[in-house]
Amino acid sequence: MEFHELLQKLKKFGPSRYLFTTQYVNSHWAEEFHKKRTVLFFKNKWNGAIDYHRRQDAPNEVVASLRRDRELIEEHMRDAMRGTIAGEFRGLAYFACSGKDFFEVLGSFAEFEDQLVVADGPHLRQLLRLADEYEPAMLIMIDASRARLYELNLAGVDASVTMADDVPGRHKAGGWSQMRFQRHVDVHHHWHYKDVADEAVALFDRQNLKNVVIAGQEAVIADFVRFLPRRLLDKVFVTVKLDMIEPENTVVRKVLEHLQKHERHTERRGVHQAVSLASIGGKGTVGLHATLRAVNERAVRVLYLSENFDLPGKRCRQCRLLTEEHELLCPICSGELEDVSLAEEMTNDVAEAGGDVDVVAGSSELDSFQGVAAQTRYEKAWSAR
Repeated sequence: MEFHELLQKLKKFGPSRYLFTTQYVNSHWAEEFHKKRTVLFFKNKWNGAIDYHRRQDAPNEVVASLRRDRELIEEHMRDAMRGTIAGEFRGLAYFACSGKDFFEVLGSFAEFEDQLVVADGPHLRQLLRLADEYEPAMLIMIDASRARLYELNLAGVDASVTMADDVPGRHKAGGWSQMRFQRHVDVHHHWHYKDVADEAVALFDRQNLKNVVIAGQEAVIADFVRFLPRRLLDKVFVTVKLDMIEPENTVVRKVLEHLQKHERHTERRGVHQAVSLASIGGKGTVGLHATLRAVNERAVRVLYLSENFDLPGKRCRQCRLLTEEHELLCPICSGELEDVSLAEEMTNDVAEAGGDVDVVAGSSELDSFQGVAAQTRYEKAWSAR
């Protein structure tokens, strides 16, 4: 299943009588003992999860669904460790609910942190964090006679186009003959660059991409960009010196590294904008209380969470209110409150409401506001009590 299609499907996966399993695996196993450590880690996590739900008197069919989830995941992991599948990926994400006949695997060129979560629905925080850091991008690799266009995301290549033009080679004659030949070559280069630019614009518009990377030799890139429209050039955030002969996996990893650096800069800029908007009573919040209000009203457009944000909170079992207050009953409907991780619940709520979540590293500005801020869909006195 295509990455964004899977993400949308997971966001819409509501609670059911069966539990949902999410397992993230760092599959960058450089040495054999890394594999053994991974196996032992998940063996202990699985044993603990199943024992816990048996002690909670979960119905037999719920426990059976969990056991089947485990079997499917472990079978796939064994194949990955043997190298027979998913060998190019550094991270694997498993989403399973056997009781509802659901099982999906996502391979990632970025590493995940080992984690097993058994809950009412998918656990999306790691996936959303990395998906945000590696937003879909178009890579244009080009030389004087060939080009490759890639649509890239966290899972690697979504689509690619290879182009080649019959540009004449070298000519040994000199004088007027050489000049005429060079003009002939220049014309071929012109049409080659124009064809590639037209194809790039079509892919860019069709997929509504936000980032563009151009790779090649400096002289070729300088000639080629003259054929790109301004609206596409404005999305070019880096040019990379690469040869057309570079292996695809190497190219993807290099581009993803640039995407991550670009996204972290964009995140810090977004945090600053949220702080500025909140300070004038605009479409922004800072701090836990105000941001939780916006989350509960499904008003968050972009949620910014510090990578260190991990505060406990409560959720009402009845009206689903999220709160930082440690009371026994919901302040809205007097329903029973249960303990939750605010980071996980806020992430899921914002995603379900169609918002974006940015997990921000190294932002002292965000940390000064309890590690949480947001840009909202409308203005309101969010901090009022």
